[in-house]
Amino acid sequence: MSRLVAAELLKLRTTRTFVVIVAVSLGLVALASVLALALGHFESQVDVASVLSNSGSAGLLILILGVIGMAGEYRHGTIGPTFLVTPARWRVVVAKAAAYALAGLAVGLAATLLGAVIALPWLSAKGVDVSLSGADLSRIFFGGLLYSAVSGAMGVGLGALMRNQIAAVVVVFVVLFIADPLVSGAFSDYGKYSPSGVSLALTTLGAQDGAPFEEIVPFWAAALLYCGYAASLVGSGILLVTRRDVL
Repeated sequence: MSRLVAAELLKLRTTRTFVVIVAVSLGLVALASVLALALGHFESQVDVASVLSNSGSAGLLILILGVIGMAGEYRHGTIGPTFLVTPARWRVVVAKAAAYALAGLAVGLAATLLGAVIALPWLSAKGVDVSLSGADLSRIFFGGLLYSAVSGAMGVGLGALMRNQIAAVVVVFVVLFIADPLVSGAFSDYGKYSPSGVSLALTTLGAQDGAPFEEIVPFWAAALLYCGYAASLVGSGILLVTRRDVL
């Protein structure tokens, strides 16, 4: 399995898509941090934490990267040779999920460090007291890493389920930006358990202004839920990949 993961990582880092998505991810983190620092009002440590948690926005693009990595094999016709080399198809899906989780971890770490390098000196220059506890800083840091890593595996699962990468990417945006807010507005308890609510709980210390819900679940529960969502998608993808025709 380690050789399969290494092969997937090699494929991943030698594609232009990976380079572009990493660059866009870091660019979005930098832009979000600069805008938040320039326009924001920091009246509490939750406001300070919200700036530091901007690095979590990279997780969405890692999710898209996972979708493209799996579904793109079908689009470009490379899935056949891949399965010929590794006839046990479930091993391919698991290896891809692990590889994209590792890639998400690396990108999440880079995004977190970039966000901190931008935010901390700027906040200090503005005279903002950054007195977050070590536990809060650890939660933001490890939450962002977990979100990015698990998002990569989740994207692979969705790509295995749908195979059409354009349709899968559209589904991601529809669920996160249309379906989740609509259902959260109709059923208030749903919001904090939705993918959007769980990602918020992983990357911040509290619900942000404009969120369709006022509470978030505890960090440990958010971690279990998000890992559960990813495992469900990867497991479902494995079932379909092993039972249907390659093309």
